[in-house]
Amino acid sequence: MTSASKTPWKKAVGAKPHQGYRLHVIMEDDEALDLDMTTLITQRESFWRLKNFTYFQKVAVDPLGGLCWPGGEDIAPTRIPYYAVETENSADELF
Repeated sequence: MTSASKTPWKKAVGAKPHQGYRLHVIMEDDEALDLDMTTLITQRESFWRLKNFTYFQKVAVDPLGGLCWPGGEDIAPTRIPYYAVETENSADELF
């Protein structure tokens, strides 16, 4: 669920997990991003739960437009583009 309030940053409005610790994320301007979360999961101890793919699949969008998981792991909306990799998918193909 996302907030309707305006923010100075671009918010995620949807996230869908895929194999290989990747996420397809749709931003509020309909930009589609393919994120590779492997580096975050393997190099940051605080994200250890995400190594369990069943848990990784529980990704959600928080009210500020970031990504979050039930145990408290989160990615700020301004950090989402940092994990983006090349993609040929459009927003219509992801959801």
